[in-house]
Amino acid sequence: MKGVTVRRVLTLAVAVLLALTSAASAAQPLTVWVGGHIVEQEQTWAEIIRNFEKETGIDVEYRLIGFEVYYDNLVTAFSAGNPPDVTFADLGGWVPTFAARGWLEPLDDRLAKSEVTAQIWPNIWPTVEYEGKRYGLPWYVDDRLLLYNTEMFEKAGLDPNEPPETWDELLEYAKILTDPSKGQYGYGVSGLKSEVTTLGYMIFLLGNGGQLLTDDYKHVAFNTQEGIEALQFYTDLFTKHRVSPPGTLSYGEDDYRTMMAQGRVAMAIGGPWSFPLIELANPAIKGKYRVALHPYNTKPASVFGGWASVIAAQSDQKDEAWAFIEYITSYDVWREWVRRHGGPMPARMDAANDAPELSGVNWDVVREVFPIASFRPPIPQWPEVSDQIQTMVQNVLTGRMDAATAVQQAAENIERILAQ
Repeated sequence: MKGVTVRRVLTLAVAVLLALTSAASAAQPLTVWVGGHIVEQEQTWAEIIRNFEKETGIDVEYRLIGFEVYYDNLVTAFSAGNPPDVTFADLGGWVPTFAARGWLEPLDDRLAKSEVTAQIWPNIWPTVEYEGKRYGLPWYVDDRLLLYNTEMFEKAGLDPNEPPETWDELLEYAKILTDPSKGQYGYGVSGLKSEVTTLGYMIFLLGNGGQLLTDDYKHVAFNTQEGIEALQFYTDLFTKHRVSPPGTLSYGEDDYRTMMAQGRVAMAIGGPWSFPLIELANPAIKGKYRVALHPYNTKPASVFGGWASVIAAQSDQKDEAWAFIEYITSYDVWREWVRRHGGPMPARMDAANDAPELSGVNWDVVREVFPIASFRPPIPQWPEVSDQIQTMVQNVLTGRMDAATAVQQAAENIERILAQ
C-alpha cells in the first residue's frame, strides 16, 4: 500500500508539474520584432498591438528595431536559438537566407486557406520563396525613386515640374543645387556600409542597361562596361563633382531624407516610405517635395523592396503568430494605417487601390514605376553578396581603388560566394 501511495503522490506531483508548466507556457507572450523605416510610427504600432490583444486575448511582447542594426539582431537571436515568434524580413533576400538555415516556418498551408493571399501583388511573391515554398507574407512594398525638394529647386531657378531624366541632367541639376558655403548639396550618394548603398549602385547599374547577377543567379553579371560605368558615375558624384556632402561615407537614405527636410540636400533616392517620414522630420516640408523616376543613362529602372512577416520555425506559438500576421495584413488595419500616415504602399492590392490617400502626383509616379521595378536576387547568399557590393562602392569612394579594379575584385569574391 505504501508503494502504491508513493506512486500516486508521484503521479499527482508530475500531473501538477505538467499543469504548471502548461500554464506557464500558455502565459508566455507572443514575441514580435518589427524593423525598418516603419518603426518610427511607434504610437500606431502600440495601438495596433493593443487592439490585437483585446480582440484575440493573445498577449504580445514587441520590439521596434532600427534598420541598420535589425539584421544583425535577428541573426544573433536565430543563431542562439532564441528568435522572436514573429519578425519582419526585408524583401531583399532575407527570407531565402533565413529559410535556407532552417529558421523559418513554411506558410503554404496557411496561405492556401487565407483570404489575403489572392490580394498580394503577384510580382512580389518570389521574394519570399525558397526551394518552391513560401516562407513569408509580404506586408508592404515600395519602389525606389528620385526624391527631391521642390523649394530648393525653385530657389535655384529650376522647374520642380521638370526633374532630371538622364545622368547628364542629374549632374547638371546637382551642380546648380550645390553650395558648400551654405552647407547645401545637390544629390546624396549613399556611402554607408549598408544595404541602401547596394540599392544605390543597383539603380545606376540597371539604369545603364546592366544587371547584377545572371538570370539563374549563379554568376556575376555586373563585371561589364555597363557595371564599371555605373560605379564610376555614382561615385564621381562625390569624389569628383562634390555634389554629395563631405560625410557621404557615413550617410545613407535616412540621413539624406532628414537633410532634405532641412533644406541641406536637394535630391536623393527615396520612395513611398519617405512621404510620412520626411514630414515627421519637418512638418513644414509637406507639399514641398516630389518624386520622379530616377535618372538613368540608357534604360528606365527601379528596385522595389519592402517587408514580409515571417514565423520562426522554433516558435511554439505558430497559430498565435499566424493570427498576428493575418491581423496586421488585414484590409481594415491597412486602411487605418494609410489613413493616418499616407503610406507606405500595402502589399495587398485592395487596400492600396481603395485608399484615397495613395493618390496625387507622387503616388501616380509610385504606381507608374512599380511594374518596371526589379527585385534583389532572392538567394540565401544575398547578405554576403550585398556586403561585397557595399565594399566595392566604398573602395572607390575612399580612393582605395579605381572603378574597374573594384568591380573586378567584387566580382571575383561574389563568384566564390555563389559557388558555395
